[in-house]
Amino acid sequence: MNGDPEQVLAALDGAAGRADALAAAVYRASGHVHRDAGAVVRRQLLALDAARYGDRELARELAEVTAGQEGPEPWVVRWATGTGPDSRLRYALPAPAGVGALATVVAEGRGLAVAGCEDGTLLWWDLATGRKLGEAVNEHTGAVGALATAVLDGRPVAVTGDSEGTVRVWDLGGAELVDVLRPHDDTSRVHRLATALVEGRPVVVGHSTGRGLRMWDLAGLTTRGELLTVRTGLVSSLATAVVDGRPVAVTGHSYGTVRLWDLLTGREWGARSEDDEEPGSDGDGSDGDGDGSDGEGAARVCGTMEINALTHVLATDPTSECPFAVSADAHEVRVWDLATGEPVGEPVPAWFAQTAAVSVFHGRPAALVANDGGHGPVELWDLSARTHLSLPLIGHEATVRGVATAVVKGRHLAVTGGDDRSVRIWDLDGESETGSRPTGYAPPVREFTTAVVDGRSVLVTGGSDEELRIWDLDRGARFGAPLTGLTGSVSTLTTGPVEGRPTLLARGRDKKVLIWDLTTREQLHGRSTTEYTSSSIQFFAVLEGRFVAVTWQGRVWDLTASRWIGVPPRQDGAAGALALEVIEGRAVVLTGRGAETVRLWDLATGEPAGPPLTGLTGRTKAGAVGMLDGRPTVVAGGDDRMVRMWDATTGRQIGAHAFPAAISGLAMAPGGRLVAGFGPDIAVLAHRRPSV
Repeated sequence: MNGDPEQVLAALDGAAGRADALAAAVYRASGHVHRDAGAVVRRQLLALDAARYGDRELARELAEVTAGQEGPEPWVVRWATGTGPDSRLRYALPAPAGVGALATVVAEGRGLAVAGCEDGTLLWWDLATGRKLGEAVNEHTGAVGALATAVLDGRPVAVTGDSEGTVRVWDLGGAELVDVLRPHDDTSRVHRLATALVEGRPVVVGHSTGRGLRMWDLAGLTTRGELLTVRTGLVSSLATAVVDGRPVAVTGHSYGTVRLWDLLTGREWGARSEDDEEPGSDGDGSDGDGDGSDGEGAARVCGTMEINALTHVLATDPTSECPFAVSADAHEVRVWDLATGEPVGEPVPAWFAQTAAVSVFHGRPAALVANDGGHGPVELWDLSARTHLSLPLIGHEATVRGVATAVVKGRHLAVTGGDDRSVRIWDLDGESETGSRPTGYAPPVREFTTAVVDGRSVLVTGGSDEELRIWDLDRGARFGAPLTGLTGSVSTLTTGPVEGRPTLLARGRDKKVLIWDLTTREQLHGRSTTEYTSSSIQFFAVLEGRFVAVTWQGRVWDLTASRWIGVPPRQDGAAGALALEVIEGRAVVLTGRGAETVRLWDLATGEPAGPPLTGLTGRTKAGAVGMLDGRPTVVAGGDDRMVRMWDATTGRQIGAHAFPAAISGLAMAPGGRLVAGFGPDIAVLAHRRPSV
């Protein structure tokens, strides 16, 4: 943990045997944090990630290692779920802003990952080492919305486009701007880009708002200008491919079609019959000349989709003669055989697909497809068999906007990037060596709460599968069948003693509320009244044996008596409520959601119950109040991936623990145990009293 992370990450490729491979996977799981962290943070993360991979003994050993002047870790990881780690992850690389476009390029045996960001930044890394090789800052006036790569005279180049339609060509080897491309018509703006090889020459194809497709020769930008202009009508997505040895452009349209255009002739492949309906106002055609046929009859128009929806994602493999394309609209994903123009199988219903990439994986056509989701799952499909080749790539903390593939030194790599300001490099061949999931894989956790049932401390968790699971808080083992009945994913979980019985309240995304007796697991009743479904409710709690609802402003509503109780925080502008707890006989409300300072308020008076608690460096998302070593303690965390602890009486920070993802939930359990939710996972930590 005291070694240079760059050197350690580079050495992990030499891991041999299952034990070494596991150690490498543990280090890589939070490698993006190790790069800029100190020894103490690395120790905390390594112990946590060992527990996520199911090796609690290794987690304990790592917690005992001294880091610099620090002694053994005061927090010991008891156990953690293993949804987030994936042994195929090689590097997680930080970006200055959300990643909206992504591409790879391989030149002279060296592979690069290239990312375009929302702040106009262009960055590129070495795929083999994860080292950043270059950065062009703010050359674009807006987000980099289009990105393509090519190889020019042995040098890797990137072509970028922004929201204003400006297209720039970059030499990635020399990290310099080569040229700015502009259509002859100054009113046109180029918004979509792809590259291809035409008669052995690298070209860039762009769609402009004025006329259609335009093609430039990258080898002769200053002398030859535009090689070709094709009237295509409005285009919503663009890709290039090779079909029967001929370079083609593939376009998706708002009226639900996918079409092919010969880049040698500028004509659409396949003549239309007299019965085919022409799009009305999109300027359809092939620049008004010819019948749209290349004279060989080798391909036909791809076809018309069954629904009239925007084809916003289109992916092909422009570097090989893989004859498949993937298209997506707001409802489903389709696979096309470009050689025949026919769809392959039935459409696949899906969430809103964000991006896709097509490649050849060990001789089989494959696609990476990223769907809109909270933690950015990326699926790997076998296109010919319409089956998944592996479990999804999971690790991003937000929606994935770009995916790409490359083969470097015989290894099949995937690159992903998105709204969490990171680019991740995955070794798709690594799955068979170490397994792509840690021991004890469980569905992603969205909500959780703790309780004491028959003297046993338990943890109740809920995710997106409409089931609530109960865990032994100390051992991490699930017991009993899941609780069912919710008709949507869980949004709120609360436990507490109601009428002397440990009781669970769960509210789903549909606002339906279900209540269980945790001792008997009997469902008591469900309510869907205005009081329970109000959008102003931030969370539920149990106070004096009754369920209450707490609003963003810290107001408390007694759900049994149907009245407001207590006094909300008196300070104007008090941040959002995080927790309600009774400490030393006094009910207090913790606020600070979205802020960098948290504080306690006395519910009886509305006055501060202690000094402001500072030290957070990002938005606060979660907090909890409890007793630690006999002292009232506050914990809070959020975007800065740190959980900080304060003595609630003095305001002094008494500890901190690092996590590899933003903190989404916190709870304090009896015995000085802390439960933290981060990304899709949870971890249970036990506090060690300092030696006297």
